[in-house]
Amino acid sequence: MKTKTQKSPSISLIPIEKIKLSKQNPRKQFQEDKIEELAVSIEKIGLIHPILVRPIEDGYYEIVSGERRWRACKKLNKEFIECFIHPMDEKMALQIRIIENIQRQNLNPIEEAEGYKNLLQGGMTIVELASVIGKGRDYISRMVTLLSLPEAAKEAIISGKLAKRAGWYIARIPVPQLRAVVASEAIAKSLTVAQVAKMVLENFLLDLRKANFSITKPDLIPGVPSCLDCSKRTGNSKDLFEDVTDEMICTDPECFAKKREADWHFQCYKAQSENREILFDEESTKHFVPGTSRLKTDSPFIDVDSTCDWDKKERKWASLLAEELTIKDSKPHLHQYLARSPIGTIHKLVKKEDALFILQRKGITFAAKAIKELKEKEEAKRERKKKEEFLNLSCSSLISKVCDKIKTEKIDRSYNIFLSLALRVLPREVSTFVFQRHNYKLGTMEESLKLLEDIDELESKAILLDLFLSTDLFLNSYNDLPPHLTSICNILSIDVSKVVEEIQSVNQSNSFLIKKKKLLSYCGTEITTTS
Repeated sequence: MKTKTQKSPSISLIPIEKIKLSKQNPRKQFQEDKIEELAVSIEKIGLIHPILVRPIEDGYYEIVSGERRWRACKKLNKEFIECFIHPMDEKMALQIRIIENIQRQNLNPIEEAEGYKNLLQGGMTIVELASVIGKGRDYISRMVTLLSLPEAAKEAIISGKLAKRAGWYIARIPVPQLRAVVASEAIAKSLTVAQVAKMVLENFLLDLRKANFSITKPDLIPGVPSCLDCSKRTGNSKDLFEDVTDEMICTDPECFAKKREADWHFQCYKAQSENREILFDEESTKHFVPGTSRLKTDSPFIDVDSTCDWDKKERKWASLLAEELTIKDSKPHLHQYLARSPIGTIHKLVKKEDALFILQRKGITFAAKAIKELKEKEEAKRERKKKEEFLNLSCSSLISKVCDKIKTEKIDRSYNIFLSLALRVLPREVSTFVFQRHNYKLGTMEESLKLLEDIDELESKAILLDLFLSTDLFLNSYNDLPPHLTSICNILSIDVSKVVEEIQSVNQSNSFLIKKKKLLSYCGTEITTTS
């Protein structure tokens, strides 16, 4: 191949077909309406500024600056375009493209970040780049981290649904799946930068002082240094986390979770040697408030490190039961349990009733009253269960008769009755959305039930099916087309192949989307964001 070179820059008319677009242009998005406006302007008053090109192989030229003007001229079917021809290598062309766009503020944050990344990969140091564009090194570093965000988050930043500063905080989370969880939460709830920062700093950059395992042990996980010596502690990475003043923050929730898991196994081994019973996760989680380290009020257990609610002096159970909790001859006086909460904290539990009987024998005044309260609650619970069981059996009998009748007789307005039942039991937000889709507006329950009287049977049937399919989508997390929707489409001979292909395409490019609940539990923190 012969490369065309020139000794000095010049201005010339060049055939449009001889000009090629650059793959290195940081600007990827062009608004068609803006190109149309520019074309109208060029047609009226001509091209005021020539585009900047550089000669490449075989008599062709590559655009360095002015792609929008070139696109507008193509729209006008112009054969030639005025160009400023400047011989330069690819590195210089890339620098000009990026710097010009940044100075004109023509790039969205993701395009800007990609531009910085390309310049750094092209050989520029961050110091040189900072000097040329007039930005701080910390700014450039943070912008480049935006490229580690999930694609959905990048799109949200481009469209303005997510602030780039919020993206900086999310990008600090080292585990990709957790970045996706926070990004999803931030986009869905339109969180502010301050709210995202609070969420990340409090829940995903973890305070090592609150760790329930040793942060000085280098061998908790084989081959992993102690938390104090780890490079992912903010105090050991001050350049990346210069705005985080706390030096005792862990930035690797995955490693944090693994260390907590290793410590849990060690605590279980120790508990077994002391004849304490272990409540493993499936059993243990039944007794805790979901997503917290607090026991449910109706749990039969109490946490020995918690305050006794019946004690006016607000003493802890550990203090009230100090003698009984002491391990002697590898055996405690009071049967103890080891449990782990949904967020990974480890707790020593004892049966509530056992603890109160011990306190009663010790002459603690509130114990007798507490035992009486517990017995009354248990009795009320048993009575309630009996009544519920009788009611359910009575209703089941009637429901069977209704179903038998429906199988053999045509009942007028039966679907309206089904709809009224659906309105009572299905999530209100789903019902509102579905009825809007069918051009109906729900009001109060009384108004909504009156509305159903004017809906014919065929439409009632369609709305009812829509309600159940939409509720299925609302309550479950699907990666593919829901099976019931697929089945009904097959019955009605509706082709689903195109939709299936689109879903598969999204799944392949967004594999980071996983169940939020599972990942938040995996991170091991209570999420307390504000919407």
